[in-house]
Amino acid sequence: MSSYRIYLQPVFSQTIPTPNGVKIPNGWSLSWHQGETYKALQDPQVEVIFNTAMTGDGKSLAAFLPSMNQRMYTLGMYPTNELVRDQEKQVQAYKAQFQPHYDPQIYRLTAAILENYVDGVKLPAKLEGLEDISSNHEILLTNPDLFHYIHNFYYLRGKIDNPDRLFRRIDERYKLFIYDEFHIFSSPQIASVINTIFLIRNTANHPKKFLFLSATPSELLQGYFEKAGIKVKIINPIDAGAYQFTVDSYQQEWRQISQPITLNFPSGLEPNLRSSREWIEENLETVILKFFQDNPNSKGAIILNSIAAVKKLLPKFKAVFEPRWQVRENTGLTGETEKRDSIAEADLLIGTSTIDVGVDFRINFLIFEAADAGNFIQRFGRLGRHPGFSIYQAYALIPNFLVARLFVEESHPLEENQTYDRINFTDAIRSVWINRNEFERYPQRWGGMQSADIYSKLCRMKEKYPDVAKKFGTHIQKALGISIKQINAQFYRCQNEGKNKIIDEARSFRGSSQLDCAIYDLTNPDEPETDRFKTYHLPGILSNFIFEIWDKNSFMEKAKTAGVSTKRFEKALCYLKLKDFRDVREDWYFYYPGNIREFAQTSKVQLLKNLEICQPHGYGIQQISDAVSRRKLVCFISDRDRNYLRAVLRLPMHFQIYPLTNQPENRGSWYSIAFGQDALLLETLTWYWKPKEDEGWIC
Repeated sequence: MSSYRIYLQPVFSQTIPTPNGVKIPNGWSLSWHQGETYKALQDPQVEVIFNTAMTGDGKSLAAFLPSMNQRMYTLGMYPTNELVRDQEKQVQAYKAQFQPHYDPQIYRLTAAILENYVDGVKLPAKLEGLEDISSNHEILLTNPDLFHYIHNFYYLRGKIDNPDRLFRRIDERYKLFIYDEFHIFSSPQIASVINTIFLIRNTANHPKKFLFLSATPSELLQGYFEKAGIKVKIINPIDAGAYQFTVDSYQQEWRQISQPITLNFPSGLEPNLRSSREWIEENLETVILKFFQDNPNSKGAIILNSIAAVKKLLPKFKAVFEPRWQVRENTGLTGETEKRDSIAEADLLIGTSTIDVGVDFRINFLIFEAADAGNFIQRFGRLGRHPGFSIYQAYALIPNFLVARLFVEESHPLEENQTYDRINFTDAIRSVWINRNEFERYPQRWGGMQSADIYSKLCRMKEKYPDVAKKFGTHIQKALGISIKQINAQFYRCQNEGKNKIIDEARSFRGSSQLDCAIYDLTNPDEPETDRFKTYHLPGILSNFIFEIWDKNSFMEKAKTAGVSTKRFEKALCYLKLKDFRDVREDWYFYYPGNIREFAQTSKVQLLKNLEICQPHGYGIQQISDAVSRRKLVCFISDRDRNYLRAVLRLPMHFQIYPLTNQPENRGSWYSIAFGQDALLLETLTWYWKPKEDEGWIC
């Protein structure tokens, strides 16, 4: 199979004299954007900052300069646990190099760590654990999910605790709040951030700073701040001319942040789930192994969209590469021990999105898939960040129609064997991809539910916060363009109709886990026993894995014997043993025995019970179907085919939408169903559509 090849120039970032009052380690210099970020964080007139520096240009150092030079208590938020772990190493290294006089204590906090902390110290609840951890650490590294739930009054004990008991303690202690890599999130998370920041700025005694680090910031988020009258400081090195791309610019005031890269685009890849894996299998020895043989000190990564593809490729790579080169995996199903060790120890790491967001690889070889332009730029940005290799090479596995847009079709932006700088190349990638749907109506429709809940809690605290509810409501109404009174009415109507599950879904950060199963994973034979106990989404299990059903008591007993906390498995849909992965993706679908058309015609999110699963093969499928049937699920049903919905609505690649029928034998009447937060998102796009049978003919 042929491919197109281009060459990318190195990137040089402008350095500046060290600002007054800043101390940095000997031999260091600051980039332009780092100096500007530091100045903005010291400016009392600046509240919200966006740093859009390129990947690899030290945005993390820009964020932590104040905490290394002054007593600025900092709470950093990162979208994946893998990135939280990576940042902990980075910030600990800063502390060792800067040696701040006040010796800040640094702590990494995830849901699993919090559970273990509470159990280990024998505290009565997570509330006390969060209070304890925040009180004893000047730098807290966590995820935005946990921060969201703190500011939405979770972890409290009903009427025993004042609503502000926890969030007030957190907000008073920390002065700087960092949102890293926030561009990977969609409008539900943007709505959450807007609600949280307006709650903080109206209840905190002292001004706070909010710093967003992203090479591709969200225009939707910026727009909400501006509508509320909050001026956003944008630090953009590209607009400031702080990047150059020629070797001649390698002078004292310029620092190289990216190496020159050869990038290949294999042609002929079909837009399906198999093409990338098949290309990798076909080229395993002739391309991939040969690169490592020709460049024996190389390090590489393969980043794919599917866990199943990683599982299928791993044994084939081990058979060819080992023992000379170590091949490791890192996916959403990989245990914590393997995740921690794999990045440092692997010569070739094969993984999914757990490793493409912000993790600092020292690699010179990369193969990657991409779901959209932002995902392409994110994954490609893992390569070339470190010097020391003689060659840097990448293969972008994108569908043939996108390769044609880049190199063949009229007005194609790239020519084969030509050299490009990163800015023009990034523009070319963005130009050929159809932008994924940003779900702009979600914050008004469902983000307002979060706002209404926060507003109602503030109204009950008028003695402590006399004007806060009014101020919060004013900010939110301006930002989101909603009426708090109307949203409140909808909120209480939902409650009165017994639809609290829908409210809970709207109040969640990334959505609930309605279809999550507790699993004992046997697909990685080298995994420690304690890491085999996990949760995973049922549809992914049905499609890709061979499994065995377990009863809850047996699963829990085995977990306890292994020394694993069982709290997170209590509400699992079912309990499974993953035995192997399928060579061919399994065909399955949802079945509803009642009148689906009636549900589809409402064009509303609803609660649905008695849903079943039909799968031709699979031990224990009837027990799983029974478990699904017993649950009331938040869902949205459309009478359009899911492929039609994906194409017309520009749904993201990993948007969870599934086939649904009420005729399981002939499977003639197809509908589509989405669950949880995806159901809320889909409703905002299709609420005004007429039912399919009501549409007129156009002649």
